[in-house]
Amino acid sequence: MAFDPWWTFSEGMIKSDRDVGGVYEFGSSTGEIIYIGSTGTIQTRLRQHLSEDAKSCIKTNAVRYRIDYRSDYAAEELRLYDAFVKQHGGPPKCNDRRPPG
Repeated sequence: MAFDPWWTFSEGMIKSDRDVGGVYEFGSSTGEIIYIGSTGTIQTRLRQHLSEDAKSCIKTNAVRYRIDYRSDYAAEELRLYDAFVKQHGGPPKCNDRRPPG
């Protein structure tokens, strides 16, 4: 795993991201991982999260994010999700289901 450092979850930061495949995590102000996701188009997906309804879990809790650009993003998302559940006894607070795989 080669995550970038945590970045502020804002339009200004997302503009600098590449629109390629990868896995990403959202974090709270305390550094708690609140969501693990993956996509073939990181920048597009992060913008979608940023424009979610103000009451969404991610919009309410995410203040930072980090990315690991990689071609096997779906498999890595599943691995990270399962490792989180094993360590914490449940999923990140904003993940509502286990990733497919």
